[in-house]
Amino acid sequence: MKHAGFVFGIPFAIALGCQIPSFAAEAAASAHPDSSPAPEAAPATDVAAMKDPLLPEVMSPGERLMWGKHGLMREIGAFPLTEESREKEMGLRRTMLTIHEIGGFATLAAMLTTVVYGQLTLNGNLSLGETHQAWATATIISYFTTASLSLLSPPPMVRRKEWNTVSIHKGLAIVHFTGMILTPLLADGIAREERGSSSPAKIDRDKAHIHQISGYITTATFAAAMMVITF
Repeated sequence: MKHAGFVFGIPFAIALGCQIPSFAAEAAASAHPDSSPAPEAAPATDVAAMKDPLLPEVMSPGERLMWGKHGLMREIGAFPLTEESREKEMGLRRTMLTIHEIGGFATLAAMLTTVVYGQLTLNGNLSLGETHQAWATATIISYFTTASLSLLSPPPMVRRKEWNTVSIHKGLAIVHFTGMILTPLLADGIAREERGSSSPAKIDRDKAHIHQISGYITTATFAAAMMVITF
């Protein structure tokens, strides 16, 4: 499972990448609210064609792909774009985001446990290496399952172009998501087993320290993201 983070992360890297443009737009709009000239008034018919009152004006490419006017959920008929359906989507969104928050705390607990066992292993308790790997695998599964609940949830009815705690949460998510991809990859080659030896594998301490730093940064950023959205 050394490359589990990379394997699990490929589809979510695409999905998270789809979130970055909307996150950047929010930041730019907040930093320079009056920097762009006022657009020329468009004919009423054109405005009506461009906007749908049932969808927020600001949507990420991922949300448009799944929940847009011609998104996947509309095309398969699971959630037609009607007022009644959007009300059901809001209920689904609340449920998914509530589970997402609970899953975040569970993931943070697993992540901290992984860090503790990793540090103990690095300190010389090499027999704990397998326990560290088991917790790392649990953390990866929990992390990407939790992330999917947010990335795949329906968009809100209204999304304002402003900088808030959710914007900070999304910004930190880009950092810890990157860490969740890189940290398992950096674990590759740390343990070196000697042929014919029944003793625990030796550790390449240079690689281990790089892996350690990545793990601590990822954990700290993830914890910060949880605190920002919770308190």
